[in-house]
Amino acid sequence: VRMVTGDNVHTACAIARQCGILTDGVALEGPRFRAMTPREVDEVLPRLQVLARSSPEDKYLLVTRLNGHGLPSTRAEWEDKHPGFSWEKDRDNLLPGYREEWLASRPHGGEVVGVTGDGTNDAPALKAADVGLAMGSGTRVARDASDIVITDDRFSDIVRAIMWGRSVYDNIRKFLQFQLTVNVVALLLVFIGALADRDPPLNAIMMLWVNLIMDTMGALALGTEEPTAALLQRRPYKRSAPLVSRPMARNILSQSAFQLILLLMLLFQGAAWFGVEDEGRVHYSIIFNAFVFCQVFNEFNARSIFDDVDVFSGLERNPIFIGVIVVTVGMQAFMVEVAGPFTQTTGLTGVQWLASILLGAIAVPVGAAMRFIPVVEDEEDFADSAGMVAKANLKDEARKSAASSTTGCSGGDIEAGGVARERVQEAMRDGDEKGDEDGL
Repeated sequence: VRMVTGDNVHTACAIARQCGILTDGVALEGPRFRAMTPREVDEVLPRLQVLARSSPEDKYLLVTRLNGHGLPSTRAEWEDKHPGFSWEKDRDNLLPGYREEWLASRPHGGEVVGVTGDGTNDAPALKAADVGLAMGSGTRVARDASDIVITDDRFSDIVRAIMWGRSVYDNIRKFLQFQLTVNVVALLLVFIGALADRDPPLNAIMMLWVNLIMDTMGALALGTEEPTAALLQRRPYKRSAPLVSRPMARNILSQSAFQLILLLMLLFQGAAWFGVEDEGRVHYSIIFNAFVFCQVFNEFNARSIFDDVDVFSGLERNPIFIGVIVVTVGMQAFMVEVAGPFTQTTGLTGVQWLASILLGAIAVPVGAAMRFIPVVEDEEDFADSAGMVAKANLKDEARKSAASSTTGCSGGDIEAGGVARERVQEAMRDGDEKGDEDGL
């Protein structure tokens, strides 16, 4: 989080400390920021937390340097933005830089930037940001330039918006995890059955019912999970990160393997186990019932896309999920016991029903066991992964070049970075001479 304000540096730092924004980072003033080269800005950005005495142009320059929005791609575009300057001599010295050098310094892409503002002068930065948030009491221009308007002017609502956004993203992934498992198992079961020269274990009507469970019911159950505060503890994902993560792939493959083995055993040995006619209606009704209950219990597993073993946690807060499970079970009983002529099933005995349910319930302990398979998410999927090492190195370099590692707001403006090392030391000496107790 970075504070960009028109207040003087001492006032800005005091407020930033109270808000928890200024910790061990750097404070800069607008005039010094505008005079820096793109390379110098890139070196100080990982630690920049306060930008004081700033103009609206400073906020726009900061945003574009972070996410690369609107940077000139050609010489002609650069010269239009900087009339009177030479492309050959000045292109590496003026902010916000140009596309080629920006991409060269960020092989993994730029940052995802959110900006808040309420004034007309904030409109360019709000427009350039990936997510612009305007206050409801702000000007019409600011509201029109933003993506989200905070109607009650409460800054804490931004946190709620982030939390809900992450919740929606995770709910989509939960649904995908559930849907892909159903698809893999159903397709392979029918395919292997055909290769074995058997009648399809799941006919067209059964597949339609399975699709209804998978699409409509699954979306309702898994798409209505409410957000929790734990979502804010997770690092943000890149825009290019795949929807199916490594832990999700592990869950899908493990659950699919279990279900497929179980159903193939029922297909080839189930008739003998239950003492029914091979490939008869009772035999295939048991397979169909077991398959559906595998999906019902796997729906609980799909509530977790990470390594959480307790998939029932917070279930009481989602009555829609519980309702969907109840309706699915009721409809399945109707499909088997009542709609037999339509679905080509037949009524089952109590023992057969109990066996089908218990076989499907094995999906829950299998789901708990598969989460102990050591699989971690790809670090490249996270938005801050590319700069973590660089940020750590910059902090170490700044500590070595300065006498202290605590950031303060002494003097007029404060900065850190490899290229600006001399100015860091100069700012520290000025602060010491003035008797300022705050260190860099």
